[in-house]
Amino acid sequence: QSYCGCCGASVGRGAQTSSGCAYCIGQRTVWRKMVRLSAYQAPMDEWIRAMKFNGRWGWANVLGGLLAQILDEPQQSGRTVVCSVPMHWMRRLQRGYNQADLLATSISRIRQWPVAPLLRRTRQTTPQTRVAPSQRKGNIKNAFQAYRVDLSGWDVILVDDVKTTGSTLTACTRLLHKRGARFVTVAVAAVADAMGANFTIK
Repeated sequence: QSYCGCCGASVGRGAQTSSGCAYCIGQRTVWRKMVRLSAYQAPMDEWIRAMKFNGRWGWANVLGGLLAQILDEPQQSGRTVVCSVPMHWMRRLQRGYNQADLLATSISRIRQWPVAPLLRRTRQTTPQTRVAPSQRKGNIKNAFQAYRVDLSGWDVILVDDVKTTGSTLTACTRLLHKRGARFVTVAVAAVADAMGANFTIK
């Protein structure tokens, strides 16, 4: 399935330009590239929900392994590090694990890139899928911090399970750049519909 390498939206062949696709053209993305496995649709949505909410950790090995196969080689040998979008400690305590960590660990194991907790979540927020798209940027404002680490000259693979509007990934990427990261590539299992049709606000 063809998709935009800037925003990850599903597009027809030839529908993406160097500046993006019809969904994101004219909007600056802060990451270098986005890599995904699928749109957030069956059967991928079922696999992600099983991994995320039902303790089916094996899906992280499968999906992380598939992501590892399609990620580019590092621009500079030995200077790529993998990190995941962090989960607040209270939510992690409730769930028992962070599915993005599991995906990142799988990628790291296969590609032999180091994995490191470069970011932390400073406050618990409402899950983005339960927030209206227009309010998601405000929902995660000041919700992340980068650890004091010098990433000068490093390429970072930023991993999450699903990209919705991209507000979370944008905030995390900006923090990594502030720490000196040269390039940030976003790697996600799935990308939600660009028009917000995948998640109903209840």
